[in-house]
Amino acid sequence: MSNVTRGVLAEFLVARAIGVNPDEVRHEWDAYDLTSPSGIKIEVKSSAYIQSWYQENFSEITFSIKPARAWDSETNKLSENAARHADVYVFALLAHQDQDTIDPMDVSQWEFYTVPTSDLNTRKRSQHSITLGPLKVLAGETLSYHDLAAAVDLAGERNEKPD
Repeated sequence: MSNVTRGVLAEFLVARAIGVNPDEVRHEWDAYDLTSPSGIKIEVKSSAYIQSWYQENFSEITFSIKPARAWDSETNKLSENAARHADVYVFALLAHQDQDTIDPMDVSQWEFYTVPTSDLNTRKRSQHSITLGPLKVLAGETLSYHDLAAAVDLAGERNEKPD
């Protein structure tokens, strides 16, 4: 239920859903989180209503979309400019709202949203974060775990690459 552990689990769930080779090693400081079998670069963001600490109310659902400087493992240097380096963002929401029955390993308790990075780049509102309402408008339908692979491929096709 902790933010860090949930983020790692979300990446794992997305990787499994889209068929990433389980033997691939993910480097923590890479410019994006995953590469699909078809070559789509993916950034995974996670959030949840219920946290690992005491709460009087559910957490507001917010995802960071802030552009970042990429680290190059070969040169051990950061890029000059901040950018979004993935082709597609997958937003993973642990949507279950009952403390007694929440189980992050139960994929039916998660909702997923995919957005081409170009859609985030042209967004008129905040370039640092997005809340659930605007995300649903931008992403469209809520996806289940089982619909994720096709949705990532579609979002990857829709992503407009800069010239």
